[in-house]
Amino acid sequence: MVIKRLGRALPGCHPPAAPPQKRSVLPPVPRSLRSQLKQYPEHIERLQLALHGVSVARTTRRPRVEMAVWAIDDRLSRFLAEARQELDAAVCSGDPERLARAKETEAVMAAVCRKNAWMGDEVFAAWFRVEPGPTR
Repeated sequence: MVIKRLGRALPGCHPPAAPPQKRSVLPPVPRSLRSQLKQYPEHIERLQLALHGVSVARTTRRPRVEMAVWAIDDRLSRFLAEARQELDAAVCSGDPERLARAKETEAVMAAVCRKNAWMGDEVFAAWFRVEPGPTR
């Protein structure tokens, strides 16, 4: 602490470098996916956790944005598979309300699986292009 103060007081001493720009703790889920899944907050949270896993993973030769796209694709495929399982279970149960909910969920999950619906999100892409600063 004393050395820092002396360094600032000495002539010709350069000011300390600005700290790296802080990013939000969790990566953003693409806006279009967030809006399509607004009735399914647990799915948004699962996407967020998958993206967080990509953001904290050791660096690889693959760009992080590419890994993030793969993580989203994988998670969305799981959502669709789960929705189809629920639809099958609803059909077997014979409950009309459960069947209607399952059909609606399956339709939403099928729609979000289309990559062109969310690939143009620049905030999402920019977040993964910036390398995180050193952590303490």
